[in-house]
Amino acid sequence: MKRRIGLAIAATLLGTVILSGCQNTAAGTDSVNTASEAQPDVQEPVSEAESPEEQVYKVTFYDTDGTTVLSEEEVKSGDTVTEYTPEKENQIFMGWFATPTLAHEFDFAQAITQDTDVFAGFMENIEDTRTFAILGSGTSPLLAVSNWGKTINDEHYMTKVEGENTYTITVDLCEGDEFQFAIDTSWNNQRGGGYMANTDIDGTEYFAVAGGLSESSQKSNIKCVKQGNYTFTLKTYPGADVYDTKNSYYTEATKENYNSNPYDTIEWTYNGEMSAEMSDGEVAYFIKGAIVTGWEDKYDAQYGFVEKDGVHTLTIDLEEGDEFLLTSLITVDGNSNVGNEYVRYSNISDETSLSYVDGAENYNMIAKEAGTYTFNYNPATQELTVDFTE
Repeated sequence: MKRRIGLAIAATLLGTVILSGCQNTAAGTDSVNTASEAQPDVQEPVSEAESPEEQVYKVTFYDTDGTTVLSEEEVKSGDTVTEYTPEKENQIFMGWFATPTLAHEFDFAQAITQDTDVFAGFMENIEDTRTFAILGSGTSPLLAVSNWGKTINDEHYMTKVEGENTYTITVDLCEGDEFQFAIDTSWNNQRGGGYMANTDIDGTEYFAVAGGLSESSQKSNIKCVKQGNYTFTLKTYPGADVYDTKNSYYTEATKENYNSNPYDTIEWTYNGEMSAEMSDGEVAYFIKGAIVTGWEDKYDAQYGFVEKDGVHTLTIDLEEGDEFLLTSLITVDGNSNVGNEYVRYSNISDETSLSYVDGAENYNMIAKEAGTYTFNYNPATQELTVDFTE
């Protein structure tokens, strides 16, 4: 304190001297008093050493148990904490999370404004011994043979990377092909559209997540939007596999059909044009319904449409209240498989046709009256027209 007072006195005296030398003072005026009165009140600047300290917060990195401290870091208020990858024997690090339940990933881009806890996600490193194959339907060679997984040949299986839980396969795909990955013809451990890391590149769509037999997008079909040659990479983490035990159809015998995983991913690369020329596929349409076929796929002539000039036509007797739809059958190089195109009530737009059928909640058609129905379907426009006679 004495040093600061001394500096202040010295500064005052120095100001007096300067004012006395540079200022014309009126006769009879006390120069010292004049300088004192002219001197403004100036606050002395505070040195860096005397400025308030910046606030510092502690970021604590915890193990999966939420109590074991892996590391700590002090971070200035407003700065971000440094991300790093911890290691544990026979464990796979899955990332940092903001909550001990590992429900939300931690955002390392956020500014630290308080003491913060971060939690590591680990899972047991288990070797995946499964074999995955591509199953689906379409006009590309593999999927035309697959017929929704009824046939699995060597070329349908993915190749497992040695020492890793990573599977790859390179295939030609045609526009409209639909598929998933699974371990057998029963579609156990299926990995569908919900596992896709992305479906587009730079705004160009290559795939779409299409419908499936489950409400879960994980079991939705992957639909090819852009024809070409692709390489798919499936990464699995069997240590995190879960089972939908609450499903009414779940049993220990069928459990693998209810298997899923929150970390498995399907990545892909577009390799360009198809590697081989495709044979032209033929698409035929058939009726399928509750009464008319007992919801079975019947490919007899009496249920099939006849094509002429691009329009497919079927005349058939239906009972009142019969719920039905039109299905497709694809034939490529002599291989026939159930198609992925379905024609429903939503394909009808003209008022006359709509007067003959109703629409069900699932968009199937329902015959309003018993009688003879004639259906005309144009695949190019996806328009269906209906005619009726008693």
